Amino acid sequence: MMTETETPPVDESAADSAAAAKADDIHPAARPFLFLGKESVKRNFIWLPLIGMIVCIIIGVFYPQAKALPIEKYIPGSWAIYGFLAYSAIVLSANTLFNFLGRDEAYYGEGGLPDPEYSTDPAITGEPHHD
Repeated sequence: MMTETETPPVDESAADSAAAAKADDIHPAARPFLFLGKESVKRNFIWLPLIGMIVCIIIGVFYPQAKALPIEKYIPGSWAIYGFLAYSAIVLSANTLFNFLGRDEAYYGEGGLPDPEYSTDPAITGEPHHD
């Protein structure tokens, strides 16, 4: 029996899990999606759209489009193949596009102010306008 001055026993496993959850600073809404960072998911990402393409082709065979392209006579579901190839090209070229289009961290300047090294504004560079 407990008196009023005694503290109730604490479930250590619940306290440890609550402390661990606070320590990793992951938002609770993000927890269900942590599996997307696993290497196996990253390596096998292409299977989901590939299966989607196959399903769309099967649906296209049973329910053809009202105004199909002429190539649909020879390759049923060609629109799904075009979509899959376009999706794959964008996903597989993401690193190249990022390297080509990405800017370094100082591109926009410190605190949102224009950086004279990159700016073309005559008020920032001190050079006359090209007009």
